[in-house]
Amino acid sequence: MTMRAVDHRDITDVEQLNALEREQLRIAGVRYDGEDLPVEDRLDPEGDEETSFHGFCGTCRIVDGPAHRYDVWLYQVDSGTVFRAGTTEAVADVIQAGLECHDPGIAAELEEAWPSVRAGGGPHSTV
Repeated sequence: MTMRAVDHRDITDVEQLNALEREQLRIAGVRYDGEDLPVEDRLDPEGDEETSFHGFCGTCRIVDGPAHRYDVWLYQVDSGTVFRAGTTEAVADVIQAGLECHDPGIAAELEEAWPSVRAGGGPHSTV
């Protein structure tokens, strides 16, 4: 099967997220800027433009056939974090629109899926 992204969603409010997604977004924020902020602050439309992802946050799932492999978060136009599906284990980051992954096998899977991640966009995304 071909790895591809599905279920693209723009995230503008905490109420859109389940408990796992909230924790993934919190961890993604820490990986982004080192600040452990509540998810509410990350999505605050009136928040600090350096720490709030409001208007620039989206998520999707990467699948291989019916198998859910990764959860992808894209934020702040050219950044993001990739988690092993259904977990808080970060396996890759997006830094200045470039995919950074230390595991060659995971990197190959993500690179295969990445065109469909980009095609789904995300709010104001360049990745």
